[in-house]
Amino acid sequence: MPEVTIIYGAETKTVHAEEGDLLGDVIAQSNLPLEQPCAGRGTCGKCKVLVEVGTAAPDEIELKNLSPGEVALNNRLACRARIQGETRIVLSPIVVYSNKIFKGSSRYKKDQDIPLGLAIDLGSTTVAAFLTTLDNGEVAAGSGGLNQQTVYGSDVISRLAAAIDNPQHANRLHRLALASINQAVDSLNLPSKIWDRIQQVTIVGNVAMHHLLTELPLNKLAFIPFQPYDSKSIPDASHYMEGIFPENVRVSLPALIGGFVGSDALACLAYFGFDNPSGPMAAIDLGTNGEVMITDGTQILTASTAAGPAFEGVNISCGSRAVDGAITKVTQKNGEINLITIADAPPVGLTGSGLLSAIAVFRRAGIIDESGRINSEGYQNLSGSDSESTDILLSETSSGIKQIQLKPEIDLYLTQIDIRELQKAKGAIRAAVDVLMDQLDLSPADLTRVVLTGSFGGEVDIDSILELGMIPPVKKEIVETIANGAGFGAAMFLTDEGFALGEKLAERAKQVDLDQDAKFYDFYIEGMKLAP
Repeated sequence: MPEVTIIYGAETKTVHAEEGDLLGDVIAQSNLPLEQPCAGRGTCGKCKVLVEVGTAAPDEIELKNLSPGEVALNNRLACRARIQGETRIVLSPIVVYSNKIFKGSSRYKKDQDIPLGLAIDLGSTTVAAFLTTLDNGEVAAGSGGLNQQTVYGSDVISRLAAAIDNPQHANRLHRLALASINQAVDSLNLPSKIWDRIQQVTIVGNVAMHHLLTELPLNKLAFIPFQPYDSKSIPDASHYMEGIFPENVRVSLPALIGGFVGSDALACLAYFGFDNPSGPMAAIDLGTNGEVMITDGTQILTASTAAGPAFEGVNISCGSRAVDGAITKVTQKNGEINLITIADAPPVGLTGSGLLSAIAVFRRAGIIDESGRINSEGYQNLSGSDSESTDILLSETSSGIKQIQLKPEIDLYLTQIDIRELQKAKGAIRAAVDVLMDQLDLSPADLTRVVLTGSFGGEVDIDSILELGMIPPVKKEIVETIANGAGFGAAMFLTDEGFALGEKLAERAKQVDLDQDAKFYDFYIEGMKLAP
């Protein structure tokens, strides 16, 4: 059997594989991180690795997704390249900028008697860890990293399918969840004297993340009736952790709500005060899986919608994770485009918030119409300028797909397909909001508070959200962005009182099956329009 050496930074692992095995499958066995947003279908071209020795010649799909320079350097797609003899590959370090990384109060350092806990938000894309004081629930520090399960796809459906298809994949997804949790906690850089004071850990996540972590049966969740195998909380889940936490630390998993609405949404309900709201309000966790939560002041309705990975910059032609150089906002004045990037680094691609901002700018300028179509006439009349003076360029790909070049000097484009991806994600979120509001007999004017949360929701431009109609037409002043709703809610669940609040909210909240609502499809079609 050929020997495969995998190098990831300072870490090197050696595994044995069969001749002809796919690199992606072999890397998955090593528990080293690899992103495969399309779940290894060969459609996204994102799983590039550097091959130093070995592998068969690239196929047509690889050649289509790799530049001549990449081919010359022997960059390969892990989902297509096959083992041929002794093989040695290098993985690029995955660095994710996160608004979960921060330092808060240092009170816990000064008072050595304060007991501590860890709140974990096991997200589909990123995993966050928060150090919390147990005496008053103060979140003292946060950090995070990539969910390593992305080797099986960026969406939960791909991961569930892999787990159902093969018990080995199911166990590997469980271990990748643990590895991701461990990595997020390690990124807090806690010294041993702090670890000695940690007494409690709470882990929240959507239903798929919960079931893959606990290795619960998936048939009810992945197929009709699309419900959790078991929604009950697990006050003591230490036996699932395989020793990643000290024996004296109790690990708890709060209750699930139903469908694909998990304990992360429950944590948001707690943190945003859905147990005692001042009036009708909505909270939307914007991510690969979008959770919508709305109350009329008494009833609490929730829903999960598969918004897709566009909000994470995935499946976008020039999409990017939140790394240095990733575009987070696009502005335009008199035909001139300004790109705002993380760390003010040279632009490398569009994050989800950058994509949303860019489409809002071009929609405002008339380059994109309400239907999402790229409009050449709008380009000619951009801010009163002509095509000679604007630095926005329109062109077509070799296959005839229209695209907008963000700036002449950089090879970054927004294509018609990218716009459609955003429309589908936006339409799914808006339809979910409209269904729940309709069932509660609420109008936009009734809402007194709208919270946008999650890694994407915490960073979006509120003007763009309202202009494109991702949420109903409400007053801007009632809309707020909060990055870490699920993580901070998980911190509340660390105490017995907070955990009990979660149990009560899980009983009160009702999960709505969107596809069972007669108006959902009409709401979705209407929600794809790029208009308030």
